[in-house]
Amino acid sequence: MKDLNRRLVVSLISIAFVAALLIFAFNAWVQYLAACVVALLAGVATWEYAQFAKAKGSRMILPALIFLSFIEAISFFAAAQNSSLAYLPIVVFFCGFLVLFALHFGEKDGAVVDLAVSSFGLLYVAVPIGMMLGILYLEGADGRWWIAYLLAVTKITDIGAYFAGSLWGKRKLAPRISPGKTVEGALFGLFCALLASFGFSLLSQSFGTAGFQLETAEWICLGLILGIIGQFGDLSESLLKRDANKKDSNALPGLGGVLDSVDSLLFNAPILYIYLHFFRTLTS
Repeated sequence: MKDLNRRLVVSLISIAFVAALLIFAFNAWVQYLAACVVALLAGVATWEYAQFAKAKGSRMILPALIFLSFIEAISFFAAAQNSSLAYLPIVVFFCGFLVLFALHFGEKDGAVVDLAVSSFGLLYVAVPIGMMLGILYLEGADGRWWIAYLLAVTKITDIGAYFAGSLWGKRKLAPRISPGKTVEGALFGLFCALLASFGFSLLSQSFGTAGFQLETAEWICLGLILGIIGQFGDLSESLLKRDANKKDSNALPGLGGVLDSVDSLLFNAPILYIYLHFFRTLTS
């Protein structure tokens, strides 16, 4: 209960901070602060990921990887600000890939594994976190609504699955990697995702701005997909932690780690980003 209370306090503070950033996200100065905060989170999450890899014996050039993660996240912000830079994140990722190759030229043994682990870190952590900036500053729409939608649906899924699993869970979902997760919790989490998605559809009808109008098919499909894939992302990070024999990705009070907090978003952010930048544009 003490740990739950501590997490509740930290969560409320985090929610207040995120809400303030979203409210003032289009301010001339706050937008750069928001971009830097998100990029810093990408750097911290990359460091946490590197600790998993280090526990398995991988040798990573950590300062370079953290710097590349920061730049990759910022590239999504730059691309959202200027349509002529739309392909910048791809260019930055490729250049980062070349840099990682060059930095491993001095290795005689283990270069294949080390390079693969480092490159996967960029793809797994930095790219999805950067995509959240691409959603927030979505061209032609108020991306604050979409980010709020992404965060709400994802986190309510996590919360619903946690409490339902604790109260009513009997059948283990993936006992070898996450003994606490249950089938009952996962199903209730999915129900919560649909409920949150439906709630935002009602909000979009009353308060939604241009570019944020959730039709019936949208809130159902997105709610289902985000509710399922978000839990898949949670289990995926649990897989990495168990393989590295770690309980949490970090030891931040009341939080665990940044990676623990964004694990579901790492899979959901790309889904919403791709939908908004390609499919929704083509059908609107």
